[in-house]
Amino acid sequence: MVYEVMTARFHTELDARWSVFFDHLDVPYVYEPETFQAPDGTVCTPNFWLPRERLWFVPKADTPPPWWARFAAASNQGYVWDPWARCDDEQSIDPAPFEVGEQWQGQALLCLGGIPDGYARSQDPISGGPWHRHDLGMHSEGDFPYRWTLCPECGTFGATFWGYTEQLPCGCIGDRVRHKVANAADGRLLAAYLAAAHEHLGTDPQPSGLSVIREALVCQEGANLAAERCTQQCRSVGEQLRAELPADAYVDEAAEDANALCGECPGFVCVQCGRQPSAAAGEACRPCEPLPLLTYLRARQVLNDKAAEAGHAARRSAREINTLLNRATRVRHRGESSMEQLAQALTLVDRWIADPSQIPQTGTAHRPVLSEEELEALHGKELNQVLSQWVGPLAAATGERIPLLQLWLNDVMGVETRSEAGDEQLREGIWHAQAWVQDPASYREHLRAAQAKVEPGGVPEPMRIRPALAESTCNLCTSPVREGDMVGRLHAPAGRRFARMGWLCTHCLYDRRAKPRRLDVLLRIFHQTFSGDGVRLNGAEAEALLRWLLEALPPVETDQEAAQEAITALGHGIDTQETSLLLRYEPVQAVVRTLHQATNPKVADPPNAVLNAVAQHLAEWRDNPQRLGPAHYTSRTAWRHAILEQTAQPTVLSQRGGPFPV
Repeated sequence: MVYEVMTARFHTELDARWSVFFDHLDVPYVYEPETFQAPDGTVCTPNFWLPRERLWFVPKADTPPPWWARFAAASNQGYVWDPWARCDDEQSIDPAPFEVGEQWQGQALLCLGGIPDGYARSQDPISGGPWHRHDLGMHSEGDFPYRWTLCPECGTFGATFWGYTEQLPCGCIGDRVRHKVANAADGRLLAAYLAAAHEHLGTDPQPSGLSVIREALVCQEGANLAAERCTQQCRSVGEQLRAELPADAYVDEAAEDANALCGECPGFVCVQCGRQPSAAAGEACRPCEPLPLLTYLRARQVLNDKAAEAGHAARRSAREINTLLNRATRVRHRGESSMEQLAQALTLVDRWIADPSQIPQTGTAHRPVLSEEELEALHGKELNQVLSQWVGPLAAATGERIPLLQLWLNDVMGVETRSEAGDEQLREGIWHAQAWVQDPASYREHLRAAQAKVEPGGVPEPMRIRPALAESTCNLCTSPVREGDMVGRLHAPAGRRFARMGWLCTHCLYDRRAKPRRLDVLLRIFHQTFSGDGVRLNGAEAEALLRWLLEALPPVETDQEAAQEAITALGHGIDTQETSLLLRYEPVQAVVRTLHQATNPKVADPPNAVLNAVAQHLAEWRDNPQRLGPAHYTSRTAWRHAILEQTAQPTVLSQRGGPFPV
């Protein structure tokens, strides 16, 4: 499709502004398509014909034309009361005072006043809403008031009594329950009123009186050239030949093209009416097949929508497509565009929608995917810049809104905001963004896994797995990880009660609950006590803790009752095969003290180090040596976190923080 700039001409400024109203709503119209004559010689030329709605629309500034009532009767084959007639009684008008052909039959509307108020949003029929300056509405064949309205469900346009939508031909609002739905102040109508009121118009005096002009775009190649060439005396070459040659010398089938060529100008004539210029051979003119025009603002809106459509087709962002269009039309930003440049951009973007391969491969469209080795060579602002450049293509590939994508990227990086991310976290975000752009289905799979419910006693599926790039330790159990060992990260649960975990060893990813070590049980006790939910264990964890507890020394006298409660609860849970066993706070404290009492201080293995840390921090949460007031914190978890941060003896657990969603 090709867009061209054309100049539309009107007799009055009011007519020109109403044409903007119709164009803004994509309502086809024809301006002054026909002049009608009455038997007494009176002629009239109604302003607008809306063929789809079969409506005649006559806007006037203050007084109706003298032929209004007679034409309204003829256009709808009825009787019309003329309230402006010089008579005190109702009068019947002759059913056919004007000769109106069947193709022009339709409802007639008269509007007195300017463009309705686009700022008045009231649907109250008494106050008038946007029609408060127009004596509440328009006149239609003796009935009053009528208003433009739109169906709130399907968008059908029309004029009805008081703007009630149940009277529209679509029938969407026709049931009795929803009877009397006024929609004359629909937001789309108000926007069209505002566009009409603020449209820039020009003047160009003409002998015909069509001196008010407005520039607009039309999606029709050759339309502007046809209007410029036209001599207003359209007559096809075929018609001329038929008039000049003998009847048997002209064969219509043999000279079909002659009917499309104009004999008065180097252009084409409408194949339907033969009286108006057409843009191309074999096409109809605008009066026969009217096309809505695009105002400047409407053209920019359509261009933005088409840029998003082209970006979706090419898996690129609308912002990038708009940048390419601005470059192609040689403007810095869209606000500088002329009508000609908008026409060029609309024509170009339609080609891109039809064939996305034509879109220039610049910017992020062909950005190479960086390997992990290449990402390791980048730092700080370089990484941040790379991640920002992938967000647009990611939005285009997934169809997701950019703010939501930013949240998911922060989630995979393990930070609340981008500014908190370090180099390693930024590399992780870039890796995910690249993978999602290459395979948008993997983004949907990521969302599914992140929102999936974890079975009681189980662990969530990993978010990502990769070989360790260097020697490190597991972020949860602190076990050493050698270079090349498989590590992974888990999805963070919803909410902000839990801290985000870093890279975990394969045991913590898959086996820490099905095959728990004593270290795993201790970490579960610590982090669940930290979060304040109580300690929940599955059958394997309960069995491991019970076996360890029975091997330990007898509990001290003060813990005997609470420790025995824990032993009983663990044994009962194992016997009944419970999937989630809850231990109260006091029994948990007693269990930890009992295990800590039995620890050999000379053995420096990870379980003993973690056990010492758990015992220390649980005691601090109980005794509060820093004397921190819980009332000063948003939650008990925040209070425990403050105590952990201010501990006098930092441990392997306080260094990692928490609570983690174990």
